[in-house]
Order: sequence, then C-alpha cells, then structure tokens
Amino acid sequence: MNIKKISLILCVLFISASMFTIHSASVSAANNSNITFEDVTKNHPAYEEINYLVNLGVIQGYFVNGKRVFGPNNSVTRGQAAKMVVVASGNKPLVVNKSSFSDVTVGTEMSGYIERAVQLGFFDKNIKGQFLPNKPLTRGEMSHVLTKAFNLDTSEYEGIDSPFTDVGITHEYVKYINTIYYNGITNGTGNTYLPNSTVTRSQFSLFVARANSEKYRLELPVKGVQVPDTSQVIGLVKVTTDGLNIRKTKDSTSSTNIVGKVNTGGKLSVYAVESNWLKVTYKGAYAYIYKQYAEFVDADGNALGTVEKEVTTKNAVNLYVKPTSSAKVISSIKANEKLPVYKTIGGYYLTQVNGLPGYIVVNSTTDIVEEEKPNPNPNPDPDPDPDPDPTPPASGDVLGRVTVANLNVRSQSNSTSAVLFKLNKGEYVQVNNINGYWAEITYNGQTGYVHKSYLKLLNQTAKPLQNRIIILDPGHGGKDPGTVKGSASEKNITLKVSTQVKQLLENAGAKVYMTRTGDTYPSLQDRVDFTQANYGEIFVSVHVNSAANTSASGTETYYAISTGDMYQEDVDLATYVNNQIVNNLNMKNRGVKQEQYYVIRNMVIPSILVELGFLTNAEDNSKMTNDQYVKLFAESIYNGILQYYKKQ
Repeated sequence: MNIKKISLILCVLFISASMFTIHSASVSAANNSNITFEDVTKNHPAYEEINYLVNLGVIQGYFVNGKRVFGPNNSVTRGQAAKMVVVASGNKPLVVNKSSFSDVTVGTEMSGYIERAVQLGFFDKNIKGQFLPNKPLTRGEMSHVLTKAFNLDTSEYEGIDSPFTDVGITHEYVKYINTIYYNGITNGTGNTYLPNSTVTRSQFSLFVARANSEKYRLELPVKGVQVPDTSQVIGLVKVTTDGLNIRKTKDSTSSTNIVGKVNTGGKLSVYAVESNWLKVTYKGAYAYIYKQYAEFVDADGNALGTVEKEVTTKNAVNLYVKPTSSAKVISSIKANEKLPVYKTIGGYYLTQVNGLPGYIVVNSTTDIVEEEKPNPNPNPDPDPDPDPDPTPPASGDVLGRVTVANLNVRSQSNSTSAVLFKLNKGEYVQVNNINGYWAEITYNGQTGYVHKSYLKLLNQTAKPLQNRIIILDPGHGGKDPGTVKGSASEKNITLKVSTQVKQLLENAGAKVYMTRTGDTYPSLQDRVDFTQANYGEIFVSVHVNSAANTSASGTETYYAISTGDMYQEDVDLATYVNNQIVNNLNMKNRGVKQEQYYVIRNMVIPSILVELGFLTNAEDNSKMTNDQYVKLFAESIYNGILQYYKKQ
C-alpha cells in the first residue's frame, strides 16, 4: 500500500470519527430527557431543578449496581462544580497540553472543565499549584463561582454589609454573597449564610438552576433592607459635631453596631425620621445617626438661611425633595397652611414642614400680609421631639400627644366651628372628656375641641390600656378562606389569634371590637366603616402569609402612608408588635414595611397589618396550627400594643 493510499484512508477514518463524535453528542443531548435517578423522586425539593439541568446536559449522574443515581446528599466537589457551571453557562472544556495544576491530570474529562473554569475566572484561588478537585466546595466559594459563571452584577453590593450575621462587611466573599442573595439564588439559613459549610449536590443544582433561569429564582428580597433606593431620599443633613457615630441599628447603648464616624460638615442623605434618629445611607447601606447632631440643608447642601416671608397654601400641595414636580413627594400639605419661605428657585419656594425642608410650587400659595390669629406659642419648635421625656409638660388623668402638624383646636365639637388656635406635632394637651371622635382638651389655659384621631391618648393614673378603644381585624372569613394549606386556613388562624388578643386586652381594661367574631365575610370597606362607627383609636389587622417557595418564612408587619405625619405612629405600633412576635416565637424577622393595603391606608388612626408567618412553610405552619404557639402569637400582639401605649 503506497503512502497516498494510507493518507487517504487515515483522512477518511478521521472524518468518520469526527462525525461519529458529533452525532453521539447530539444523540446524548436528545436522550437527556429520559434520564431518571433512583434517588431523586418527584417529591424531592430539587426535583424540578435537577431535571432542568439534566435536560441542559449539565448533570447525568452515575451508576451503582446497575442503577443510575445522582447522590443528592453528597457534597459537591470543586471539580464537579467546575464542570456543572462550565456546561450550564454555555462554555466548552479547554484542551491543554500541560495541566495548570499538579493534582489535575491532562487528558481526563475533568481536566478540560477545570482549565476552562479557571481561565474564565470562575474560581479565584490557586492553592500552591493545586486545584483540589476532590475537595468539597464551600458556600463562600460557591457565591464567587455562581456570580462569575453567570455574569451577575456585583456593583450594587460592593462595600456594604450583608444581611447575614456570620458574614461581616470585611468578609472576603461579602459582595458575592450579597449578589446571589439579592438576585434570589439563596436566602441562607435563618439569619446565617454559613460561608465555610459545604454544599450538597442537590443544593448546588438548585443554585445553578436559579442562577441560570429566572423561572427558578426565589422571591427577591426587598433591597431597601440593605441596598437603599436613592429615589426614596426625603432630604439632606449636615453633621454638626465631630466623631458622630453612624450605627447599623437605633441603639446608642452598644458599640458593636457602629459602622463608621462622620465629622462636622459631613453630609448624609436621609430616608426617614424615626423618633430621635435619622435613617441615612453610609457606604451603600442603611444606617442611623442621632437627630440632634445634624441639621437639614437644602437640595444643594446649603443652609436654609433666614425666613424671607410666609405664605399660605391655596389648596392641597405637594412638598418635593427638589425644585421640580418630577422629584419625590415628601408629603402632602393641606389647604390654608401657613409656611415659611427661605428662598425662591425658579417657580418653587424652599420651605420647611415638620422640620423637613422641601419645595412647593409658588403659584399654589398666597403671601401673608398680616397675622390672621395670634398663636399661643409664638416660637414653636419646628421639629418637636416625638419621644420626649417620660414626664410630659401637661397634667391630668388623660393626656393627648399631638401626632400631626397644625392640628386645629375648634370652639365646638365639629369640623365647621371656628378654629381657636393650632397645635404642633409632639405637644401635649390635657384631655377633659371624649364624646365620639371629639375630645375636649385644655392647652395653656385655653379649652377647645380636637378630633381624637390626631391624639395619642395616654393614661396617667389608670392602666395604660384602660378605656382605650382598639379594633382587631381577623383577616378574611366566610367565603374567603385566605391562604389554605391542608386542613389549616388563614381565616381560622386569624380568628383564633384575634379572639385571644381581645381577651387579653379586655382584661387590661381596653374596649375591644372585632370586625368579625365568627366565620363571616365583612368586605374591606365594611372593616373600615366598622372601625369608624366604633370610634377606634388603633387598628390591628391579623393575617397569615403564603409563597410559592416553601422556604419563605417569618413575620412581617405593614403600615401605610396617610395624611400628615400619622404614619410615624403606625411605624411605632408595627415595630413593637413585629418585634414581640419575632422574639417570643423565634420567627425570622422580615421587618416593618410600608404598603398601601386598603384597610390600613383608609384609616386616620394608627393602623397596621401583621403577617404572622407563612402557612406554606413547614416550621411556620407548625407554630400557627399549635395551640401553645397560637397563645404566644396572641400574647405577643397584646404586648406590642401595651408597649405602644406605655410610650409617652
């Protein structure tokens, strides 16, 4: 046989071999849908995600005694992880003549995947020339691998603290852990992430599927918890002292929550005023500073200066963060409100409402030529302290703390009688008697009437809850069962808990009304009307949560932004109730959140909606359907309400 014939034969064999390889690969991919594992049943929590990866050709399992298995509970190794993410991200193995690692043999299947994963930056460490392919992958390493393999954007999460107690801001993987958390790939274990723990094969399959497909991702965490939304800034402050502590929480008794310091002149964006604290941003995360060591400035960072004149609003107007109607609305100001003007910018006045500077449209106001009525307090504090000293500057059996700005005090108990004077938010009045929604009050020797919804009524001689009118709203009912899981329904749980709360409150002297006491269905508006008809002073709606993902768990409590500054009372009440439940029942804390739910947004009294837990989560479910825990839920809501009324 001559050389030409040999060459021709070799060429044909090479082409045939190549065609066979390609054909075999396509047949294998086509047959992936037929792959099943003996150890992954349809009831397995990762069944759907594992099959998704099987169909992509990411995993095929292995055979034990002639049966194909996956080994879902075995730890995934670094080598296995390399192969899975290379295939899942659409890449191919890298063929090399010489291995980059002393413990990875050239020519083996694993070699090509490891070389490609390292080339693409999926793994960040070279351990003395070794890859350690058989070493279990840690959860910290996993965060880096998934972020890099699926091109997740880390820019929002650099230099900020994590939501997990065991991953600090200086942790080597913090930005990657933040990234996969806020992208709905993992939510950790309770409040921890366990960065040094290993990952099972089924867990890693879940995470790869979520990273590769939006379909499998968890409900995204509210970024406002750790990653502030700059569109929600309500103002800018300038620090007035050196070395002001910036804290992660509103607790000045501890040093462990200090995340930084700022000196005189430092400027911080403000997201909320919470009692004596300002909620600000620091290094991309929410933080807190003490209010008395900062002063608000205008949108450009300049001092407000002196008052040039005063104006009155012609009608209801918006207070904007910046001099443009496209800026965030801080609050809505009622008609006929008197406001100071510090400067004019374009068609806007710079003014200040309840201590917050903002901008109003010039044409929505008229200049004040002379004082219409004398003010009994000519020099009011522009930002009354909502949490004053324990001894209020007024006397009487019942005091009322004003919860809104510019509260009208009228000559008679109706909304059409003459306005005698106005009260500032945070001021205290003596409450002489209450008839329906009107309270007769005395302030600085003057007597008049105010709508009691705008007073926090505080008993001075009787028990804190004595005669307070509290509305409890067991969610759903009748034809509307709410969330249902097996034999457990939301309507039954909420009624059971609310009934026990009612008994505890009544034992403490409160007057308690429930929107339903049996399996009936009052509409949302019925619940609002019921509250008003019974002259309610606070409103607590009790609900149970659910989610498509059974890992979702915990307690969360909602409030709504309504007129004036009443929402701060909502926040206080929500926080006390939420914290009591979280602490007493060891629930995951999903926090206090703002949401315009119908029954709370249509109230003019402090109103909250509490989601006890997730009926779709096994642990939460077991608590909400257990009589002993139901009692704890009720006691926690009661204690939260009691705390609220104890705060003077």
